Amino acid sequence: MHLNPSHVLARLQRVVRDRIRPRLHTPVADVTVTAWRVDGDGEPVPVARALEADYTPFAIGDTWAPAWGTTWLRIEGRVPDTGLPVELVLDLGWFDHSVGGHAEGLAYRPDGVPVKALHPRNGWVRLTGPGAAPGLVAEDRTFVVYVEAAANPLLLGLPPFVETTWGEKPGPGEPEPYRLVSAQLCAFDPDVFDLLRDLEATGDLLPHLDTDEPRYWRVLTAVESALDAPTTGQARAALAGALAQPAHASAHTMTAIGHAHIDSAWLWPLRETRRKVARTLTNVLTLMETDPDLVYAMSSAQQFAWVQEDHPELFERVKQKVAEGRIVPVGGMWVESDAMMPGGESLVRQISMGKRYFRETFGHESEVVWLPDSFGYSGAWPQIARRAGYRWFLTQKISWNDTTTFPHHTFAWEGIDGSRIFTHFPPADTYAAEVTPAELKHAVRNFRDKAISGRSLLLYGYGDGGGGPNREMAARAHRFRDLEGTARVELGSPEEFFAAAEAEMGDHAPVWAGELYLELHRGTLTSQIAMKQGNRRAEALLRTVEYLAAVAAVRDGVAYPYDELEKAWQTVLLHQFHDILPGSSISWVHREARATYDALLDDLTGLVPGGGAPGRVSGWQVVRDVTPVAPVGNVLDNGILRAEIGDNGHVVSLVDLRDGRQLNVGDLGVLRLFRDEPVRWDAWDLDRHVFRNERALPVASVEISDISIKSTTKTEESRFVVTYSLTPGSAQLDITVDVDWQETEHLLKLSIPVGVRTLRARYETQYGALDRPTHENTLADEAQYEVCSHRFVHVGEPGLGVGVVNDSTYGCDVRRIPGGTDIRPTLLRAPRFPDPDTDRGRHTFRFAVVAGDETATRAAADDLNAPRLDGLADTEPLIELGLESGAAVIDWIKLADDRSGDVIVRIHESRGGRATARPHASFPATVTETDLLERPESPANGDGLILGPYQITTLRFSPIKER
Repeated sequence: MHLNPSHVLARLQRVVRDRIRPRLHTPVADVTVTAWRVDGDGEPVPVARALEADYTPFAIGDTWAPAWGTTWLRIEGRVPDTGLPVELVLDLGWFDHSVGGHAEGLAYRPDGVPVKALHPRNGWVRLTGPGAAPGLVAEDRTFVVYVEAAANPLLLGLPPFVETTWGEKPGPGEPEPYRLVSAQLCAFDPDVFDLLRDLEATGDLLPHLDTDEPRYWRVLTAVESALDAPTTGQARAALAGALAQPAHASAHTMTAIGHAHIDSAWLWPLRETRRKVARTLTNVLTLMETDPDLVYAMSSAQQFAWVQEDHPELFERVKQKVAEGRIVPVGGMWVESDAMMPGGESLVRQISMGKRYFRETFGHESEVVWLPDSFGYSGAWPQIARRAGYRWFLTQKISWNDTTTFPHHTFAWEGIDGSRIFTHFPPADTYAAEVTPAELKHAVRNFRDKAISGRSLLLYGYGDGGGGPNREMAARAHRFRDLEGTARVELGSPEEFFAAAEAEMGDHAPVWAGELYLELHRGTLTSQIAMKQGNRRAEALLRTVEYLAAVAAVRDGVAYPYDELEKAWQTVLLHQFHDILPGSSISWVHREARATYDALLDDLTGLVPGGGAPGRVSGWQVVRDVTPVAPVGNVLDNGILRAEIGDNGHVVSLVDLRDGRQLNVGDLGVLRLFRDEPVRWDAWDLDRHVFRNERALPVASVEISDISIKSTTKTEESRFVVTYSLTPGSAQLDITVDVDWQETEHLLKLSIPVGVRTLRARYETQYGALDRPTHENTLADEAQYEVCSHRFVHVGEPGLGVGVVNDSTYGCDVRRIPGGTDIRPTLLRAPRFPDPDTDRGRHTFRFAVVAGDETATRAAADDLNAPRLDGLADTEPLIELGLESGAAVIDWIKLADDRSGDVIVRIHESRGGRATARPHASFPATVTETDLLERPESPANGDGLILGPYQITTLRFSPIKER
């Protein structure tokens, strides 16, 4: 038999499309549809309200809901006896792409219990036969199904990332409403379904086989024979031999895990994510009814908690599957947070609150950090993870690098303190695979550790907007379990994969030291600055409130506000999600977040014990504000620093009077405006070409007041005021920048050129600092042209150090210039997508230029970020840290999560060296060292703490009660 491969493949596509797939669902009966458009603004309503609503006739072709609105459909009919499973098949007006990115539906029984979700690749509800939704069909074979249809606009279907107002509700220029395309009862033919999957497994495999090998021609022959076969059964028999050939002994093994990476907010608001999670879980549970091998991994305690609150019946089914090991809670975090910008304590609370929820709700503790989609990973993560009880770390995003290719897929990741954690990047380069031969082939070809490992992970299921695995994906996974020409696919759990991969590699895992810097999405360090400011201020206020509440509880017996603080933390943690804090969600999300942050800060301030004068808690002591020194002409001088502001409104001279050193090189305090026109991902990306298109903003006027010097700058759209001041006895120049920002596609930086020559700058990160190059010697060095800094950047040379401290920014670049180094924090951006009005409005930023070493810079960062409160009583520190050598700090003081009244103190070495310290409590107590989850590890050393570089130590002080 002569075979023309291109002819066979073309014939296969035509036969499947026109002759086989149409036989999968055969219409057998019509249904009656009525509808209720949710009143008012179309926001979701409780199921009980929808069940009681007045439904009106609704016909095929009718439109439903405006953008972001909700319409309920009531579908009823009688199921005929066909001898085959019968399914209700719906098309709500879908596009055959962007699953989870536009219209979706959730089907309910008449008693309000959700049974099945609907999306473009899963638009059916089984009424009879194996896996049928229980309780839908009555004894007389009549049924009633309610469908909650969500009219989410197709933002991803726009021409790639253009300006849109559809991210608000209501918005001008709404897209056309959706139309009900079809609704009917169909007989489902499982034999046709299996034939389709057999043809996929063989036909889709052919392009990935070597045409010089017998395997290619035998598969091609089998496909041609199947297409010739007159019946479904004969066609499947023709393919059986090709599908029975086992994989090679050395074939790569992929552990396939059902998954749906659901963004807690992105191109939809938080309220929609609650519905997405419920939809996805109903689909997973439905699939598990007919596939006993399916294992599904789901992260984010917050998402489980939403289902627990919104759909208790569904949640009980989920709990049962967790108990069976079929649904695996992974990650152990409250949400899949950003992994760069949250403070150290925030990451600890992401873990402690998430793990506590999983432990108390499911009796389960995850051993793998699960962050596939965050935009870079701080070098503090390995230590935080290991000290919280994790063994493994999973991510995917580093495969998106735009400059260099990461050299490993499985490796030991070493953090800034030397801790190591076994880490894996799935080589399929996706966390939403569909289990196709192309994905499997790419994963095997792409896997960079073949010499020492033959295993990788495959996460399959529709993600981002949810949906999860469907029956087609699961069927493919079974066919690739042991098939010649492709990787072996095993259905399993994350823990099973990691344990096997770690055992296989043994001590041979390559080591990567330092942060996992993502060479992409650098703009997320700045976009939606209100998210950054809200997060930083909430973290700082929580630090103060928890400390003052602990003092009041220990010394005065005042009740500690456990519940209020837990609620506040959950709000902060949710908003650290990796599309909220980074500023890459639609305007609706950020509008709500701004209001939430405002309310949260008010609530937290209300928890501060009353009394006393205005002040702040800095260095664990109450500090009062000091009036800045008065300018003399255009000069600020406090006896330590002398700053001269020129007629151009910039600092033309900054001198350290203690040694006469000139600290600046050129004008300091220049605002630089850059044309910022991303190539692809507007809110996400800060491209290289941006830095070639800058202009310094000229100062329009200079004003000298009793306590400061102000310079004012304007563009045609925006206004900028830079204020300089010095306080008595301080070695820092304070700079405040007030901006009325009305730009589009521009970026704003503050330039602070200092007379320090160095090849590396130190940036604060969680529980320490990172050294990054100031040069561009290698591609990897050059790629770090915008990086994350927490509260400070410090540069130094022998005998001279200068730090720049901020109160709310994260994006920054530090580059070498003639005679020194230019430190340039990024203040604002103005991307068009997904929020065309990003950051329009007024903003205030505070900075300080600190003359001194890193310890002085860190102290200034503590002080600048400490929230000013109206009333604070003087108090002695509850815990003090006596340093005997090196550098170490107390990072956090609170009461224990178990509500025992014990005091928890988080300490870490702060300079990357070694330290010896002795903590002292102001109350009698026994001391125990714990892990980050406050579980005891060992009694504290009576001789004091000996800390390694950047080591974190958590101490529990248990008060000794008087008899």
